[in-house]
Amino acid sequence: MNRLVGLSLPALLSLLVGCGEEVEASKSVVMLPDLELSADQIDFGDLQLGEASTRTLIIKNNGDLPLGLESIVLLDEGFQQHFGTSWSPGGLVCPAGAVEAKRASTDSWDTSGGSSGGGSDGGGSDGGGSGGGADGGSDGGEEPSVAALVLDPGCTLPVTINFAPINVGQAFAAVQVTTVSEPVDPEGSETPAFYRDPDEFVQTVLLEGSASQGEGNIVVRSTRVDMGHHYPGESTSAYVYVHNVGDGRLEVAPPEIPVDPTTLERINCDAAFTLETSEMPRRELEPFEATLFSVRFEPTTLDPAFCEFTVVSDDADTPEVTVQLQGNAGVDPTEVAPTVAIRSPAPGYQHQTAEPLVMEIDMFDPNQPAETLICKVRSMLAATKVADCTPTDESGFVRVEIPYELLSNGTDSLVVSVTDQSELLARASTTVLWNARFPASDDDGDGFGDDPTETWVDCNDNDITIYPSAAELPDGKDNDCDGQTDEDTLTGDDDGDSVNEQDGDCDDHEPTTYPGAMEVPDGRDNDCDGIVDERTSIADDDGDGFTELDLDCDDFDATVNPAAIELCDGVDNNCNGLLDAADPLGCVATDAVPFVIGGVQMTRTALGPGEATTLSVFVYDADGDALSFSWTEDSALADMGYSGYDSTTAQTVVWTAPELPEGSTGAIYDVSVLVTDPDGNSDWAFGQIWVFPEAVSLSQEVLDGPAAEGEKGGCGGSDSSAALLLVGVGGLALIRRRRSR
Repeated sequence: MNRLVGLSLPALLSLLVGCGEEVEASKSVVMLPDLELSADQIDFGDLQLGEASTRTLIIKNNGDLPLGLESIVLLDEGFQQHFGTSWSPGGLVCPAGAVEAKRASTDSWDTSGGSSGGGSDGGGSDGGGSGGGADGGSDGGEEPSVAALVLDPGCTLPVTINFAPINVGQAFAAVQVTTVSEPVDPEGSETPAFYRDPDEFVQTVLLEGSASQGEGNIVVRSTRVDMGHHYPGESTSAYVYVHNVGDGRLEVAPPEIPVDPTTLERINCDAAFTLETSEMPRRELEPFEATLFSVRFEPTTLDPAFCEFTVVSDDADTPEVTVQLQGNAGVDPTEVAPTVAIRSPAPGYQHQTAEPLVMEIDMFDPNQPAETLICKVRSMLAATKVADCTPTDESGFVRVEIPYELLSNGTDSLVVSVTDQSELLARASTTVLWNARFPASDDDGDGFGDDPTETWVDCNDNDITIYPSAAELPDGKDNDCDGQTDEDTLTGDDDGDSVNEQDGDCDDHEPTTYPGAMEVPDGRDNDCDGIVDERTSIADDDGDGFTELDLDCDDFDATVNPAAIELCDGVDNNCNGLLDAADPLGCVATDAVPFVIGGVQMTRTALGPGEATTLSVFVYDADGDALSFSWTEDSALADMGYSGYDSTTAQTVVWTAPELPEGSTGAIYDVSVLVTDPDGNSDWAFGQIWVFPEAVSLSQEVLDGPAAEGEKGGCGGSDSSAALLLVGVGGLALIRRRRSR
């Protein structure tokens, strides 16, 4: 719908020239504010990646009245990260003898629609800051009611535009400059302190640049390799991939494990690791070629093992890349605790001979052979280990003999502890009476009574699973009489995070691990969802074999990684900084989405009936497809049976303003264009055009002497639309964009 301008022409005109007052005067011509930009397009040319370049855009007021600048913003979020702008109201330059340039008292400009850089004198700042200060205002001392930087006649404002590309390829953006008038009371007598440009409220400067790279660039896939958990006798291998992601040749030396020349001992590398590089297929890599070598892990113990070495190349920026290996280290996410049970003796067993005490034990672990478990028997009375009990075969059964010399007189609790390679623990216990009788107060037959005068007191003498130093069971009881319940069991919260194993805590000895915890890159399943380190830099979240540490630039898209094929889609698919056609090997065509840069470009934003403006759009399409254009206009014009376009399917069209309905003081009409490629991908751009009852004049006649008898100076005539253009309510709306596939 069109919007009517709210003030009447006579009231608006009176703000400029004092309508209604009969005086005799001669007239002179005053040029209205005229926004002039030093360029409508800035091309930064081609830079080497890592370089930066600056250009200066000059904003000038070529008119005879003060010009209000409402905003200077960067448009087009798809590319603007390559560009930045900065300016300072203190940088205003005015000709000798001109009125000193003024700033509005507000410290905030309207910067909606884009980010822009700024200086230190109340100017903009990267991220959306904008101009303002406390040293300007209207000529009458009143503070302007809108944020504006005021350019008096002949004054200029330099704006620095910076181009610092972050990847190789083309980049586009636009700087939009919007002018504004100071609102005033139409019934009052005050004059606005500043005005907008009468027929180009908004002007846009297109920005363009590109970056290239011409050297070999090494990327090592999997700089951290976890060989997993393996018991002695097992072995496993993994591959380390080396990629050249530059557009020059790269030479890679076969990696070696460092050795101390004096002792010939390895440096920072366990003997369990072996590098197998003899069959490394390529050592001189052309652009985007890759090679690989394997690493082997064959442990002789269950102890954690680590290794560190470097891959050396002739990459000038990164000549060495460190690779770290580990095995039997960290937490195995598939690991579960072992189980253990004592066949004999049962609690309360009396051993009254000089023969060794025989214990029969069963143990099992689903993750490793039973003979690789660590099993120990500990005596409560002796406070030490009295036997090792690791099985000798995979059955998990072991028969242990404890010499009587290691037994202590009295009732003893013998605790069997079984630990797997992930340090998960299982325990079982029994009681043995050596050279001792059952206490008179023992009611449950475990050898301990509840007589408080005894050294060891049974805290529940009616339950044979409860006695001093018993193995704690997940039964809600204090089995070992230490005042705690279910510690080191499924139902005990052993790390104080308020969650136990039964409730889903997958590591109850680590307080940062529990369901719902934040995942951090530590090799643990912090949130207990069965996935380790997801959404962190060391995890391959999209399953393409690369993590962020392996220079995966989008670890949530499996088609984007250093080994991927470059597609013509506006995305750096192979993460080498070479975008689309800038890749020396080219790109594979796909259905990239077109981008309209800078919205609808207009030669004029305000017209009178029968006057015309040229509309056009600049479009970036990575595919280079032939695009189609479909222009539409305000539904109010269709209701009037009017169409202003000379064509609705060209990239550049001419739009002619209609006659306004009788009595109308002005209207704002929407225009839009849909850009579509052959694959059906599209982008929209929108704009608005102001139409006034009379032809737009870029000058204004004003009184500078007595008028002829009966003449009312400055009222009516062709100057009315100029007054409306200068102080009309509102302004050109910011460009809105919608993109679809």
